[in-house]
Amino acid sequence: MNVDPVHGGSAGIERQTPENELHSALLARSADSGNNPKTEIARTENSPIPSSFPEHEVKVQLDTPSDDILVYQVLDKKSGDLVLQVPSVEVLSGIHRTQELLLRIASRGKVLTSDSVSAAALKGEGKNNGSKL
Repeated sequence: MNVDPVHGGSAGIERQTPENELHSALLARSADSGNNPKTEIARTENSPIPSSFPEHEVKVQLDTPSDDILVYQVLDKKSGDLVLQVPSVEVLSGIHRTQELLLRIASRGKVLTSDSVSAAALKGEGKNNGSKL
């Protein structure tokens, strides 16, 4: 049994696709419509759609001039309300309390160190270079 090769396309023969069929059907209707009323074609206009997304403004500032903590605030443009803040108010207050606590601890260490050095000098300790013989 012999099978002849199938040619992909022949010159002058056009394959009918759904788009071509629709186009040819519309052309046939318009040619045959002698007494038929013309149908209106709805045209779409490109008009801007109002955005349903809220518009925000980002504000970056230092928490206080003495520290280097950047605070990012996202504000609603229309109302000016605060939408998001990073770091939050709670985190910032925790940072400030921790800094105050560390300063108190550091100041106590300095006081204790200076008190122990002055007490040792009054007792005459520290002059024997560590030898007690």
